[in-house]
Order: sequence, then structure tokens, then C-alpha cells
Amino acid sequence: MYEEGSRIVVSLTSIILVCGVYAQVIKIFKTKSAKDFSLVLILALFFDGIAWLNYGVMLWEWPILVISCVSFPAVVGTAFGYFKYGFRR
Repeated sequence: MYEEGSRIVVSLTSIILVCGVYAQVIKIFKTKSAKDFSLVLILALFFDGIAWLNYGVMLWEWPILVISCVSFPAVVGTAFGYFKYGFRR
């Protein structure tokens, strides 16, 4: 019972976090500015996504796999927006 409850809480929190990253991607492209982002953050998000995807595959846990696969395009979008608009003031 505890394991299932924990899985639900972690899944809901991850969904909220992924929505936040997608909201940032949308904001980057609407405002044409990514000046508040740093390359270190983008790299951290990228490698974090790869690590979670790897962890999900190793455990074969579908919530981790789904969240990782859904969040990775947002990280790629953030990186693209950063390199396209990040250096403008």
C-alpha cells in the first residue's frame, strides 16, 4: 500500500514539474528571451533527464519511463530556445 501511494505522489509531482518546464519553453519562445537561464541549468536538466530515463529502464518502472519520455522534449526545447534567444538582452 505504501509503495503505491508513494508512486502516485511522485508521479503527480513529476507531472507538475514537467508542466512547469513546458511553460518555460513556451515563455522562451513567446518573449524570444532566455536570458534568465544558464547553460549549467540546461545541462543539468539534460543529464538529469538521461539519468531518470536510464533508471526507469533499469527498474522497468512505467511511471518513471513515461515522465522521462514526456519531459525530455521540454528539455530539448529549453536548450534550443536558450541557444536561439539566450544571448539577447
